[in-house]
Parts: sequence; C-alpha cells; structure tokens
Amino acid sequence: MLLWILLLLVLNANLFLAGIVLLLSKLVMLVAMPVIFAVGRLLLEGPTQGLFKTLINAPVTAYSGLDYYAVAGGQLVALILGFASAFFLKRSITNYRKKMMTLSEDSQRLKKYNEKTWIKVLKFLFLGKGRGKKSYEELLSVKMGNPVRIWGLAIVVFLGVVLGVGFSKLTAPLLTSLAKSNLETANGATVDLDSVDLRLQEGKLEVLGLAMADAQDLDTNIFSSNRIVADVNTSDLLRKRFSIDNLVLENAASGEARATPGEQIGPRPKSDKKIEMPDFDDLDSVLENADEWKDRLAQAKRWLEQITAGGEEAEQAPSWKEELNGRIRALGHVNVKADFLTEGSPTLWIRRIEAKGIKSPYFEGATLDLNGTDLSTHPSLAGAAPTLSLVSDNDKFDARLSLAGASGTGTNDLNLLYKDLAVDPLAAKIKSDGQPPLSGGTMDIDLSGNIGTVENDLVAQVKFAGTTARIGGDPVSLDGVTLPLAIRGPLDRPGIKLESNALEKIAGSVLKKKAAEEVSKKLGLEGDKADAAGQLLDGLFKKKK
Repeated sequence: MLLWILLLLVLNANLFLAGIVLLLSKLVMLVAMPVIFAVGRLLLEGPTQGLFKTLINAPVTAYSGLDYYAVAGGQLVALILGFASAFFLKRSITNYRKKMMTLSEDSQRLKKYNEKTWIKVLKFLFLGKGRGKKSYEELLSVKMGNPVRIWGLAIVVFLGVVLGVGFSKLTAPLLTSLAKSNLETANGATVDLDSVDLRLQEGKLEVLGLAMADAQDLDTNIFSSNRIVADVNTSDLLRKRFSIDNLVLENAASGEARATPGEQIGPRPKSDKKIEMPDFDDLDSVLENADEWKDRLAQAKRWLEQITAGGEEAEQAPSWKEELNGRIRALGHVNVKADFLTEGSPTLWIRRIEAKGIKSPYFEGATLDLNGTDLSTHPSLAGAAPTLSLVSDNDKFDARLSLAGASGTGTNDLNLLYKDLAVDPLAAKIKSDGQPPLSGGTMDIDLSGNIGTVENDLVAQVKFAGTTARIGGDPVSLDGVTLPLAIRGPLDRPGIKLESNALEKIAGSVLKKKAAEEVSKKLGLEGDKADAAGQLLDGLFKKKK
C-alpha cells in the first residue's frame, strides 16, 4: 500500500479518478474475495512460486505481505483492473477530443455550454486543469505527457526525511497498532494495549498494559500482564524476522474481570459436522454446555494452527485443500498465509518465555508458573521442538505440551495432571435424565497422548475419591475407582469413549450389591450374617470372572 500511494503522488495521474477506482476496487474485493484468493493460490502454489518465495524472504519486500493469498491475488487482479480502466478512460478521452475537434470553436452554443459551472467541474475532475493554449488537434498528437508530479515528488521526499529523522518517535505507535491488530486476529476478541516500545540500539522490547478479552466471556480477560520485557535480536529485521531470546511477563493474570466488556473480532468458527467414530460420543451428547466447550476448543485449535503452521502435521493432513478450507473458516480469506514459502528462519521466534505467579480465579489460593521454549511461527525452521508448561505452586495442576510434530522431530505430546478437582460442579454439566450421574468427592485427571489440529489420540485416567455414581437408579461407590476415557478426533469436535472394561467393573459392582440384598432379604439375614453373604457372593463373582 505504501508503494502504491507514493507512486500515485509522484506520477502525474488524476487523483479524483484514482479515488473512484479505489472505491470500486474495494467493492470488487469484498464481492470477489474467493476469486481473488483462488488467483493467489495460483500465484503462490503455481509456476510463479519461485518469484514470490524470493520476494517473501528478501530484505524490505518481506514486509509486503505477499505471503498472504489475498494480497498476492489482489495485486494481480488490481493490475488487470487498473490497465483495463486506463485503457477505457484513455479511449474515452481520445474520442471526446476527436468529437470536440470537429466542432467549431466559434460556436456560440459550444461556448455557452462550456461556461456552465458543472461542466467546468466535471471537465476538471475527469480531464484535469484543461488544455491551456493547445488545440484538441495538438492534444491528440501528444503521445506522452509529463510523467512526474513535481509537488508530489516534493511531498514524498519530505515524508522520507521526516520518517528518517522521526523514526524513533513513530516506532512505538506503529508497533502498538500492528501488535494490537495481530493479537486481536489471533485472539478473536478485543485486545487492550497501552504501548509497545522497541529500542533497537539496546535490543529491548517493552509491552505495557496488555489485556486480552476472553472470546467466550467478553466480561473477563483470558490473559493480562502489566509489563512484558523481551531481549530482541535485531540482526535480521529487514527480512521481517523477529528473534526474541528471552520474554518475561510481569504481574500476569487470567480470568480477571474487565472494566469494559470486549467485542468479538472476526467470525466465530462453527462446525456442525458430526464425528464418524463408532462407540464414541460427541460433546453435544455428553455435556449440557457443549457449545461453550466447542468454542473453547475451536479457539485452542486456532492457536495451535498458528503455532504449528508449516510443520510436519500440516503435511500429514488428509489433504491440503481440507486444511486450507479449515484455515479459511477459522481465520477468513484475508488472514490465511502460505507459511511454507518462508525460508531460512521463522518470522517470529521466541527462544524462551517465562511468567511467574500468574493469578487465576480457577485456582483459588494458588498461582501458576508458565515456561516455554522455541515458540515460533515456523517450528520446522527453528529446528527444536516448541514446548510449553503450566504448573501450579500447590502441585495440583501440571500441564506440559511438546510440539515435536510441528518441528518434524517427533509427535505433539500433551501431558496434563489435575488433582482434587471437585466432582459436583462438573457433574452438573453432564447430560442426564434427572439427577446428575455423579455426586460428591473429588477426582484426579491424568490426561496424556498425541494432540494436533487434525487428529487427537488422548487417554484420560480419571480416579475418584469419595464419589458416588448412579447406575440403573442405584448409588454405587466409585471411591478409589479409575475410569479410562478415550478422546479422539479433531480438536474442535472430539469424540469421547468410556472403556468397556471399566463399565463392566461398575456393572459387576452394582450386580453384586443387588444380589447380596436379594439373598439377605430372601433368607432374612441381617447385620454380620448379611455381610458374610455379601463376602460369599464376592468370592463367587471373582471365580466367575
């Protein structure tokens, strides 16, 4: 955009016509975005891929945004529309001059017509300041006019001097605007940002007053930090490469109430496609708040897609077309990039990130420590697997994520341990006929397995303490029982399956209890005798097994 604006000022073009063409082009872009995107695919994935790869990785032109399908396609469509408009206008003006040349200059009717104010205004807007002393015949004989606008060239030179001298003062607001825009796109909701200050000579980046609204609860912040400090490697900034050696977040928090509610940014991704796995239940058939969970998981998938873009997993997707359509649904046409064209090193590389004592209402009386390594836009170019860990200081929560699959060095592994989680709040969200299927006590969740944007294969070991389940209308103690849950499918619409042997164990417990009650009732046994009958039946059940 900067290049075209500067050229428009320097070249002796009609600014009014340029404004009209700009408005019409904007309408074309909004209506024909799928077509423009398809043109971008042809350019970035077709025979011209080598040229665009060079521009995307070269100094200065790396900032042009040509790695976005909509930008690459938009440039070609703009050139075609521009040349077509120029040809039409040139031909129309030539025909007008030929027509005027045939008319008599002494015609009183023509003079009276030309003296009208609205005619003068239209002629000035569409034809310029006028032909001066030149006749229409002389104008038609001119093949090339003055290509340079002197005052436009002076403005461009002046702006260059101002930008060069005042770069340090303009850096902060420019970076703040860019960071805010990109964070809102990634977050899907309002992001408040006081300032971003980059001190190139010192290699320091400072971010103040960051607050990211929760896209699913706009009255709270999903994350906030008073101050973020980073050590920046400035050696490759011309190639749009930002390398951060150490990123420290101070006074971080999650789940805090916002002073003013946030706003939704971009479309909220939705998917009505059902899972296609026998014996697996989808979220809608398991949870009352399934929509909320699907929104959360869709946001997590969007973040994971951005972290793992260009990695091994994307290459293993069922098809590139399906993966691309998924990104379009989640991000919109204008935000989808051809990340695989980036070479050499990631465009953003955070070698280490650290946040101590994160406050969150979800962990009352405890704080969280966040640590991460080698987080980047292109893990396959970083060489090392991105890692993230979130651990509470009371040892009740421990989550660790290794994205070796994104870097091409292994698989994406998730390990999560959550101890002493109250059963009743969760059980209230489980779909049931009447009373909740579980009540009382606590549970420990030990989740592990492979995670990705396309497919997941996770197992959750859920161990209960002091919990009672209702099976067939009868209460059954789950104290000390561990239930394995299999979780598979896409991240934003996973399928859940309770292992059959666990159900058999619970069913056997219920059957044994009912049998003991029936035997005691028939024989009239009470107290110790009834307990002895229960032990005898217990032995029979074990032998049967």
